[in-house]
Amino acid sequence: MTTEPHLPADPLTLFHGGAGTHPARQAWLLEQLEQWFASDLPDSRDRRRVVAQALRSATEDAHRWLDERVDGNELVRVDLHLQGDGTQRHSVFRSLPTPLGLLLICLDQCKVGDEVLLVQELSKAGRVEARATWPFGMDEAETLTRPARFPAAVHQA
Repeated sequence: MTTEPHLPADPLTLFHGGAGTHPARQAWLLEQLEQWFASDLPDSRDRRRVVAQALRSATEDAHRWLDERVDGNELVRVDLHLQGDGTQRHSVFRSLPTPLGLLLICLDQCKVGDEVLLVQELSKAGRVEARATWPFGMDEAETLTRPARFPAAVHQA
């Protein structure tokens, strides 16, 4: 298995609308929002009300989006490449196959000498590749399908 870790970054923190970060302290932003959302309204109170509602909705959206963060070791994509005799097949999956499942797929899809490459893409830590030449047994299938994990130091900034 080879690893190509991305440089770790500090995770985002939740937006806490308050004194220093509140959008009301940023006149340029309020002007932009008023222009964008309410420029057609003649009454300034109506414009401010529309902007305030947009800010409330955006704050909820930001919190919901930040709650969707994934762990740095979370598997986000699995690629299976089968190559041999001048042909290459490639499929993308959301999860790893079981070792026996991979053997059954290879039994059906591979010829002797085909290269099997299984690539795991982790949310922050990067790619882990494992390859073998068909035919292989259960030990090699288990190695190919072993969930990738990176040392904790990769995730700490």
